[in-house]
Amino acid sequence: MRRIYSDFCLKTETFFMKIRVIFIERMFWKFVSIEKVFRQIADKLPKAEFQSSFQKLKFGNNLSGTLKNLILFKLPAADIFHITGHIHYMAFRMPAEKTVLTIHDLGLLRVNRGIKRYILKKIYLDLPVRKLKYITTISEATKSEIIYYTGCSQNKIRVIENPLFEEFSVNKKKKNFNQQCPTILQIGTGVNKNLLNLIEATKNIVCKLDIVGQLSDVQRKLLLTNKTLYENSFELTDRQMLEKYKDADIVSFCSTFEGFGLPVIEAQAMLTPVITSNISPLKEVAGNGAVIVDPEDKNAITSAINKIIADKEFREKLVDDGRANVERFRSHIIASQYESLYREIIENCRIK
Repeated sequence: MRRIYSDFCLKTETFFMKIRVIFIERMFWKFVSIEKVFRQIADKLPKAEFQSSFQKLKFGNNLSGTLKNLILFKLPAADIFHITGHIHYMAFRMPAEKTVLTIHDLGLLRVNRGIKRYILKKIYLDLPVRKLKYITTISEATKSEIIYYTGCSQNKIRVIENPLFEEFSVNKKKKNFNQQCPTILQIGTGVNKNLLNLIEATKNIVCKLDIVGQLSDVQRKLLLTNKTLYENSFELTDRQMLEKYKDADIVSFCSTFEGFGLPVIEAQAMLTPVITSNISPLKEVAGNGAVIVDPEDKNAITSAINKIIADKEFREKLVDDGRANVERFRSHIIASQYESLYREIIENCRIK
């Protein structure tokens, strides 16, 4: 009788124990959007059933840092490990049956060539995907790329989109649209952000470009050549970035490549008309709440801007559709999808 009672107590204690989830993060880096994403997700998991914590790696992702991370990492006690991004190689140290790896994009395959690309592909993509049982990514476009490059089964990868950051609760009131000289917010100055085409597209439009990101000499020269009215800022705080969205009349995010495209839904949440690209995942992220254009077609970008400026009814419908689209990216909705995955992993581990 005493043994039966002890077994019952053990089973009851196990049943009511919280699920321990540890998020494994890269060493602190100046761009922390990934970290913000998973802190929001952790915060929205049911507190009565989940216990979340974060473990940041001590070294960077250069060769020596990668080796040190792999050798010196001490595996803590947890029910689920979640590798949050850009340190995919940590899969080599994790238990395959209870580790989730989130792959945000495959940009490393675009910017590297030759033997370096081959090695990075192996340690950041091929081997981690082969070893682990649970892979998530943030768009169908990236999922297709992972399948293409690794040959893994499509059933191995789940698409769970990124949440809208909490500070971007839907704006209740938007300043009046400046039809005489609208401010067009451009976020990012990397090659894929397509700033040069935007500068050319606005050459004959009375407007001001508000550019966030460090400008290259080529970009500055074209702005000067076209006599473009603009302002430039970078390394902004979250609060400053929020004000940029509020002050903008239009947001242009016509990238040639993106892993996801958070600025699209951030602009929608701030009730700002959006122009974005007809590529995946941007067109899927935008839903019906954006003007979709070919990012390589400067005339298409020009036409979209002019349409938003001239047509008030069109502009207001764009904002309304954007407001509705944002709701599917709320933190609690995204967190519930991860919660379902975590519960599935726990159940599968119990069965075995």
